[in-house]
Amino acid sequence: MKRFLLLALLIGSASYSASAQSAFDVPAQYSFSKPDDYAQVEPQVLSTINWLEETPANQDVTRRQQAHRFLLAWASGSPKVSIGLQPYVGELAGKNTALLIAYMGGWTRYSLQHPGDKDALTLNTEGVKSMLKVYDLGGIDKSKGMENLRAVAAKGELDSWLRSKISTK
Repeated sequence: MKRFLLLALLIGSASYSASAQSAFDVPAQYSFSKPDDYAQVEPQVLSTINWLEETPANQDVTRRQQAHRFLLAWASGSPKVSIGLQPYVGELAGKNTALLIAYMGGWTRYSLQHPGDKDALTLNTEGVKSMLKVYDLGGIDKSKGMENLRAVAAKGELDSWLRSKISTK
């Protein structure tokens, strides 16, 4: 009897684990030629951003690359979202695409959820918070810039740090 219960428990947990890992699917077929095309996939855009923030950068690499391509394709032509990339973002991300995409994702999610809010500080803050989430998950090489940003955020000084970095030209 104990063997049966143990086997049932193992099978149940294995199938739960497999279904939890495959719960997110990157849209495979998408085309963005008119404004409605962008609006139709907004729920998938938000799911993609959330999944990227919940999955360490060194896990499920193929799906992550697909998610990056989808998000970039959507963001590059979306009539609703215009992402502002300040020089500090590139300095923080360096050659790490996951951090750059995380910034874009945080900005995008906030823009979609708060369409009337165009405040540069708020949008930058949301992008940076997303970068920190992805960085803290692991799977990304440590960097001095991101470690400094973590310390700034931990001290509650993110707003003042961002104000000094945001160009309002």
